[in-house]
Amino acid sequence: MRNWEKDGESRRVARKGTFLSRLRKDTRGNTLAMAGAALVPIAGIIGSGLDISRGYLAQAKLQNACDAAALAARRTMSGDTWSSGARTEGERFFDFNFPSDTMSAENLTRTVAQSTSDASMVTVTASADIPTTVMSLFGNDEIAISVTCDADQDYGNNDIMVVLDVTGSMNDAPSSGGTAKINRLRDGAIGLYRALAGATNTRTRFGFIPYSQTVNVGRDLNSNWVRDPADYQQNICVWRYSYSGGYWDCTGNGYQLEEVDHSSYWLNNWRGNGSYTINVTSGCVEERASIGQSGDPITISTNVSQADIDQVSTSNPAQQWSPYDPSAQESESGGYSSHCVRPARRLAEYSSESAYQAMINSTTALVGGYTYHDLGIMWAARYLSSTGMFASSNPEEYNDVPVQKHIVFMTDGRLEVTDRIYTSYGVDRYDRRLGTSGYINTRHVSRFQSACNRAKSMGMTIWVIALDVTNTTDIEPCATSAGHFYTSDGTDLEEVFERIGAGIGRLRLTQ
Repeated sequence: MRNWEKDGESRRVARKGTFLSRLRKDTRGNTLAMAGAALVPIAGIIGSGLDISRGYLAQAKLQNACDAAALAARRTMSGDTWSSGARTEGERFFDFNFPSDTMSAENLTRTVAQSTSDASMVTVTASADIPTTVMSLFGNDEIAISVTCDADQDYGNNDIMVVLDVTGSMNDAPSSGGTAKINRLRDGAIGLYRALAGATNTRTRFGFIPYSQTVNVGRDLNSNWVRDPADYQQNICVWRYSYSGGYWDCTGNGYQLEEVDHSSYWLNNWRGNGSYTINVTSGCVEERASIGQSGDPITISTNVSQADIDQVSTSNPAQQWSPYDPSAQESESGGYSSHCVRPARRLAEYSSESAYQAMINSTTALVGGYTYHDLGIMWAARYLSSTGMFASSNPEEYNDVPVQKHIVFMTDGRLEVTDRIYTSYGVDRYDRRLGTSGYINTRHVSRFQSACNRAKSMGMTIWVIALDVTNTTDIEPCATSAGHFYTSDGTDLEEVFERIGAGIGRLRLTQ
């Protein structure tokens, strides 16, 4: 071989050696190779993370369903009594919150039962398997999840004033027909007692305020808080004939009624400047003047202050109540010219359903009159207040546990007042104790809603039940919130009272 050929071959071999050496030392392509090799485990990690996230989400949903089931079942229980209805209600809430196809869950189980260690407690357990996607490539086909939860009734101490509409319309059947509304009330109100009957190491007291155009609270008032003598307006009206048809002549008192049809006979005969003739310990009363307003004549504001709820006086007639004296009024044809409801009852404990039911029956035994919601709320607040006339019996704490104050207000209608009858506000046509601005209904609605707001500002929770009422504009704002307002057609009244009792009892999750 020629020398130049030898030299060329040597150079080729040298170049080849140099290229392989450079290739061996060059690391610029390693990253791509390493990334390609790592794709499989990275995809596995990311995919597994997604599967695990789905597992955590499913676990949270399962826990929510467990909590809802426990609360629903405990709410359905009557005291410590377990029933198939409580189990069914718990299962219904669980299934609503965690349907069987949630996140493709498999082997779903749930158990709703009464606790074996505490009869007042509900225990729920649930489990499921959540299928995986990426993790299944590595042999993990599913993620097992499970939850446990308990619910109990946290009763605490409760003072509850039950305010019941006993006006004339309560004798009627609801619009759906059937038995009278007053009978439905008597049967349904027991639900409130049953819902709270399981309380232990606590105190639950009930008071009752039946109301219509009057309230009967005289038996609970100190006699020094009542006017003696009590003055009543003197009005003698007689019918006078005239060419235009006739008119009522009250000129002896400086007042003449408008012309009316003779067939609508009206006679008012009010005693004046005399002592009351009824026993204050068992009668209705006339509402006193608002605190700071005139007591002669009695002047009542539509704006209710805390002093109007709490303050009493043994010496100032303006701050004292007058006995409601039906003998002062003769009659008004076709109406409730005077009407005194059954006595109210102060807060007390009731040891049995039968005792509670007997009190409901007693306080609602007399039905009639017009609808003065403001009277019911005003006196409920007075009976509940820890700073008013019954303060010594209404401590804010009992056995070092706070006392929660509640008003359960049930009515079958809008506020309905009239100026032609004798009520706890006198006879508005003559007395005008709430003033003369606007319609009489408007003035009483304003006072009612102001009394509701005042009671709430004093820490009282107000629950409202509208029984067979189509227009709730006047009464719904009285409730503490939308969740404290209920409607009923009468058929579910016991259930409504039970739901309020459950709300008062404050269901809570214990685990």
